[in-house]
Amino acid sequence: MKEIASLERPGQRFHNLVAILERMFAHQDGVSVASSLRLPDKDTGRLREHDVVIIRRNHHGPNLTAIECRDQGRKVGVPQIEAFAKKCEKTGIHHGIVVAANGFTSTARTKAKALNLTCMELAEAESFEWIRTVTIVGLFHNFTAIEGRVRVMESEQKVANPSTVYTPDGTPYTGEGIQSLIMDKLPPEARNRNIRQTLNGQIVAPMEGFYVIDALGQRFQVKDITFTYALEIEVTERPITLHCYAGESTALEIASGQISFACGQSTLAFVKSKDGVMGYVVSTGGLNYRVKIGDLPERCLD
Repeated sequence: MKEIASLERPGQRFHNLVAILERMFAHQDGVSVASSLRLPDKDTGRLREHDVVIIRRNHHGPNLTAIECRDQGRKVGVPQIEAFAKKCEKTGIHHGIVVAANGFTSTARTKAKALNLTCMELAEAESFEWIRTVTIVGLFHNFTAIEGRVRVMESEQKVANPSTVYTPDGTPYTGEGIQSLIMDKLPPEARNRNIRQTLNGQIVAPMEGFYVIDALGQRFQVKDITFTYALEIEVTERPITLHCYAGESTALEIASGQISFACGQSTLAFVKSKDGVMGYVVSTGGLNYRVKIGDLPERCLD
């Protein structure tokens, strides 16, 4: 059987790491981060791709910062700097940043300064004094089935199927919020599992103000809905990697780890700057996280 080649583009992991880090740092209101954003060229109208774009919105409109990710085997030179500056000019970018895995030539740095570009390096590190052997443990929850059984207020009439449940404001109820409700009612032991397993359970949710309209057009007030669910709990452990993220005015030491699982992925990072150590999480589907430092007991991240 022939092995299928990976479809991941060269440098894609480096690109993804830069995008995730910037997404962590852009946690304030009015700032978003887009990965692989295509913007039209002012001259030709043709869409041109930027690796990462940071979008800051204010009363004047969006302010765009583009990041070019260079994970090549040699230092970034003047031609790459000039090409990126021209692309930024033609696509309406207000500021450009070049992030390199292997640094810049001295002339590239001079050219970047003349073109008002920022040079950053993201390089792997062997160790940091403030952090040692650390692994990240992620606990994730994936609902494989949720079914609801509606109970109406006492009435001499019977509900004729099919029927539809409506919210108090008159819109059909689609079950939004039920996963969060189930998670809130899980017992503590279900939140701190150490092994993968499936939980089957049931909760009764009062639905004050909700009502049912059946096939005959009859309206019934809902008393409650019993939700039966199947929930997969997945526990994944991954080591962290260390990186230095540095420029002329910024020097960060980053310890990060990424966990992929059935219903999404999460990246956790500890970032040390002159102001101290901050923790960041970018997650889809994760419930909580723990860290293991050497032989010490696991500690939960709030």
